[in-house]
Amino acid sequence: MKTTLLRNLSLGYLLLPNLIFSLGWFRLPLSLMLALGIVFIFVYNFRLEKNSLAEISNKQLIQISFISLLIIAFSGIGGFCFQAFDYWAHNSKYYTLFNHDWPVLFKANGRYACHYFGFFLVPALISKMLGELSGIALYLWASVGLFLGFCWIFIFTGKSYLSLILFLSLGGIGHLVKVVTLKLIGLNYHVPPFFTEIWPVLYQAQWAPNQLIPIIIVSSILFHDYVYLKKPERSFLAVIAIFIWGIFPSIVFVIIFSMLILLRYRNDIRGFFQRQVMIDILIPGLIFVPTFFYFLSGKGSVIAGFIWQFNPLNEIAFHYFFGVVIDLGVLIGIVFILNLHKNINRDIILALFMLLILISLVRMGKWNDWFLRGNTPVLTLLSLFILQGFSVWIKERPNWYKLKVAYPLMLFLLMGLIVPISQIRRALQENVVTSMLFPDKVTFKPYPYNQFEDFYELGLNIYSQQEANQFLGQKGSIYEVYLAR
Repeated sequence: MKTTLLRNLSLGYLLLPNLIFSLGWFRLPLSLMLALGIVFIFVYNFRLEKNSLAEISNKQLIQISFISLLIIAFSGIGGFCFQAFDYWAHNSKYYTLFNHDWPVLFKANGRYACHYFGFFLVPALISKMLGELSGIALYLWASVGLFLGFCWIFIFTGKSYLSLILFLSLGGIGHLVKVVTLKLIGLNYHVPPFFTEIWPVLYQAQWAPNQLIPIIIVSSILFHDYVYLKKPERSFLAVIAIFIWGIFPSIVFVIIFSMLILLRYRNDIRGFFQRQVMIDILIPGLIFVPTFFYFLSGKGSVIAGFIWQFNPLNEIAFHYFFGVVIDLGVLIGIVFILNLHKNINRDIILALFMLLILISLVRMGKWNDWFLRGNTPVLTLLSLFILQGFSVWIKERPNWYKLKVAYPLMLFLLMGLIVPISQIRRALQENVVTSMLFPDKVTFKPYPYNQFEDFYELGLNIYSQQEANQFLGQKGSIYEVYLAR
């Protein structure tokens, strides 16, 4: 597979839920205009893409497919393996889309559901066509997305499986150090007031694969267009497309996109106003306007503020040090080992570190979804710059593993894998196969799809009234009055 085809497939994967959303959530003729606009801009991008960076062989594609299928199974999607607590919400959202007409109105109060449904729309449409909820459709859809993301990583890292493992494991070292430290001083780990932790990709797959998968794809397109094409504006379509996949990552991606544009055109202002650049930015922006009003109709986050405005401050500072500061130190150490501070892309690498620090100082949502999901785009892009530098570094040093500076790199790799591998170990222990073979020893039951009428009811019963209200669209909003189907 060449990057030409990979980029087109990636954009198609991101845009297909947008196409379904446009037709299902907006009234005629607006929905048709949006659908035609999406098709036009996709074809426009498809025809422009002629360059090819590298090619992945059929054998490598099969290997990447197998890895993707395994990781998605281990993540809990489809109900084959152990599921984290968040699957209460994931499964209920999927069932709600299958069980309700579109746009979704909650039966308890007749209010519109205002939420990012992107990950579930395609398998939900397939389920509606089949007449029954399909876990397999969701599993395969997720696997295709992760496959596309891993293909990008494979290309950027010179087809290195070691780099792919490093990509999966970057982050989370601070959490590991915190747990070990607490045990050494005789204290048990307990859940913090809210999370300020940088989690590795493999661990994120256990909790929010619905947002992680598009984040990897969009990050890869941004990286490709900025580093290789030198045209970051081409990525704006991908940035706009991810909004219905996840709000917080989308906001962060808009900030990152703005930084890339500023760095690319800071010495060429006239170049920014060229016809080609304007088309790449304005048309996707116009297509997004109705979706923007849809998300404006939401009630917003339950809790928001700077992290030092909450109590207990000492405990928050403790978790912040281990969850953010230590991992930042590790990432900065890797950057210096690989001499990326002298790299041609050092400005954007520095900007990404600054952005990561800034977003870590803000809390939104009960558990701080703003940072948990918002740090992932930054970490993913930083990982791509690090892994590209790592692939060049090891090519220039055939015996790199014998060098002293290689020891901390391998240590970071091994430490980063401990937490996600513990989750994989649990998935291998608790799954449909082990429960069938050892029914007396293994009790495995995935979270149900249909225990509640919709995910508003689930929010009331499993979470809280406040958290359930996050999903409600406001009465009399511009979306409800003028745009809703």
